[in-house]
Amino acid sequence: MKRIFYTVLALLVLLVGVAFAFQNRQVVELSYYFGLHWSGPLSIALLAAFTIGVVAGYLASMRTVVRMQRQLVQARKEIRQIEQEVINLRSLPIKDAI
Repeated sequence: MKRIFYTVLALLVLLVGVAFAFQNRQVVELSYYFGLHWSGPLSIALLAAFTIGVVAGYLASMRTVVRMQRQLVQARKEIRQIEQEVINLRSLPIKDAI
């Protein structure tokens, strides 16, 4: 169900993007640092800006993701160690306390 929802959402975003590109065909001129200039459709300029933003956000979140993956590996090691300790304790013979 979740997969169908995301597929429909992706198709909807794609449709809106294509409609936006057709409605905004005018040429814009962009100036960069060091005297660089670019002329092209507005939709391509916005798509490039969106892509750069997505990549920057992904790279910014990687630090947190890597840290959490390390914590997960450490927690799994601790769980295995504790489970082994429990198995070892259960195998000990019980002496009567009376």
